[in-house]
Amino acid sequence: MFLEDLFQDLRIGFRVLVKEKSFCALAVFILALGICAVTTQFSVVNGVVLRGFSFPTADRLMGINFIDPTQSTPFGVAGQVSSMDYVEFAAEQKSFEYVASQINGSTVNITIGTTPKRFTGAYVTEHWLRILGVTPIMGRDFTPADNRPGAEKVAIISHGLWQREFAGAADVVGTAVRINGRPATIIGVMPAGFKFPVNEEIWSPLHSEFPPL
Repeated sequence: MFLEDLFQDLRIGFRVLVKEKSFCALAVFILALGICAVTTQFSVVNGVVLRGFSFPTADRLMGINFIDPTQSTPFGVAGQVSSMDYVEFAAEQKSFEYVASQINGSTVNITIGTTPKRFTGAYVTEHWLRILGVTPIMGRDFTPADNRPGAEKVAIISHGLWQREFAGAADVVGTAVRINGRPATIIGVMPAGFKFPVNEEIWSPLHSEFPPL
C-alpha cells in the first residue's frame, strides 16, 4: 500500500513538472545550486574537521580572527581581519613563532605563452609555507621581499598544474608568465596533492597584489 501511494505521488509530481516547464527548470536550477553548496561545504569539513591537517606540526597550528561584538549576523558575531590588522598584529605579537595571512578561493588569470586560463589560487604572506611545514619540491619559498607592495610578481604552482600546463618540464622554475595581466615568474612547485587551503593550484604573495590599507 505504501509503495503504491508513493508511486502515485511520484507520477503526479512528474506530470506537474512536465506541464509546468518553467517551474521545472527553476526547481532543477535551485537543486543544482544546493548540491554545489553542500558539496563545497562537505569538502571543507572533510578536509579540516574530519580528516584534519596532515602537516608535520598540525597540533601547533592556530587560526586567528578578530571579532567585532557590534557586528552580528544570524549566524553569530561577524569577524574579519584586514590587511592592516594583520600587519600590526604580526609586528606586535609575542606568542607565536611565526604568523601568516591568506586570501583563498580566488580566481587567478594566468597567461602561459599566449593562452589565458583561469585557476583557483590563494594570496599568502611570507612564512605561510614555513608554518605549514611544507616546502616546494622545486624552486623556493616566498621571502619578505616578495611580499612587499610593488615587488616583482612571483608565484608557486601546484604539482598538478605543473604536470598539466608545463608537461612536467624540469626547467619550469624561472618561467615567465602573466598573472592577472601582470608579468610574473614561477619560483616553485609544490608536492603532489598539496592544494591548501581548499583546492588552490597557484599561490602568490599577498601584499604585492593587495597592499595593506
